[in-house]
Amino acid sequence: MLLKIGGKTILERAIWRLRAASAIDEVVVLTTTLDDDDPIVLEAERIEAPVHRGPELDVLKRFQQAARRFRPEIVIRSTADNPLIDIGSVDRIVRAIRASDLEFCMENSLPVGAATEAITCDALEKSDQEARDPAHREHVTLYVKENLNQFRVAFLSPPDALCRPDLRITVDTPEDFLFVEDLILALPEGNHPLPLEQYLRVAEALMRART
Repeated sequence: MLLKIGGKTILERAIWRLRAASAIDEVVVLTTTLDDDDPIVLEAERIEAPVHRGPELDVLKRFQQAARRFRPEIVIRSTADNPLIDIGSVDRIVRAIRASDLEFCMENSLPVGAATEAITCDALEKSDQEARDPAHREHVTLYVKENLNQFRVAFLSPPDALCRPDLRITVDTPEDFLFVEDLILALPEGNHPLPLEQYLRVAEALMRART
């Protein structure tokens, strides 16, 4: 997440896009208390993002602590190795939570690395109190997804132009990084992040060129 693309770290790009969503009031960087993560804290401070540091493996507890500290109504979970999240999806899932009195919402079928998740603080608190399985503690919303009868949830479909579950735009491997770097550098950037649709058109062209 500290690798740079076009002069911005992946973390900065993730925060830049999240801040562009109208439903978001504040973006907080959650990381561990390990010394190894001090550079993440320094980068967050450089881009003026608040930081909460919590347990390394109990990520659910880390989120619950941050929610108690910052007291949002709804938490958007986005991972910091996703520099091309779909800004519109953030607004759509928050709007759905409020309109239908949901506790959890996300969109399926977006490219891998474009989706975020919305969960209410009450549902996050309930998950923290009830989840015992280590996998539920490590993966923040897994308890909700595996106990759907206990929560009011919705899994939505994005607009047809964004339905590309076969496409990876997350950065987990060197190959991922090179592909996402090509996507980002192919388009001129201004003061505001570009819609995901523009990057998907570039992705199509890049994949055709490589086959």
